[in-house]
Amino acid sequence: MSKSFISLSNAIRGMIILGFAALLLVIVQSCSPPKSALDLFAKDSLKKLTVLSSPPAQPSAQFTLLDGTKMRLSDYKGKVILLNVWATWCAPCIAEMPMLDVLQAEKGGSDFEVVTVSLDRTAEEAVIFFRDNKIDNLQAWHDASFGLSATLLLPGLPTSVLYDRNGRETARISGEVDWTSPEALALVDHLSKL
Repeated sequence: MSKSFISLSNAIRGMIILGFAALLLVIVQSCSPPKSALDLFAKDSLKKLTVLSSPPAQPSAQFTLLDGTKMRLSDYKGKVILLNVWATWCAPCIAEMPMLDVLQAEKGGSDFEVVTVSLDRTAEEAVIFFRDNKIDNLQAWHDASFGLSATLLLPGLPTSVLYDRNGRETARISGEVDWTSPEALALVDHLSKL
């Protein structure tokens, strides 16, 4: 009588090995650092949401409107800020801007503000884009120094950086985002409650 490869003793050994492997997996996962609360929002249109271990300080640069009005991000202290750095020559930026306009209309107020800063050659280019595309709830801030991208270490445009009420960066996301999606609205609500 020939011995079968799958004998009872081989089956038991296999089960013991699988049990040890499962135990090892549980131990390794329990030693992993827990996800931050913001990591829970990094799905669907926010899948590129990242939290930097040592984010750069909030820029102190001054931004301007076409009429000469000046602003610094610190002027919004006490509010959660979604800073969106964009340009009219950037196709994903153009696609994202109407959604940011809707987000500002729905969530903007005493707790939250969408701040868009254009890296176009002139402030007029952003103003014309806003007018032609009926972007009515956002202001067309412009970075005349063109240094914002380097200051924030941005990988490209568009990039949105989220700041807490004290001006500390909480997260950032590169690329086009659907800011009207349930996960984006939930993220803004979560940050506004902190």
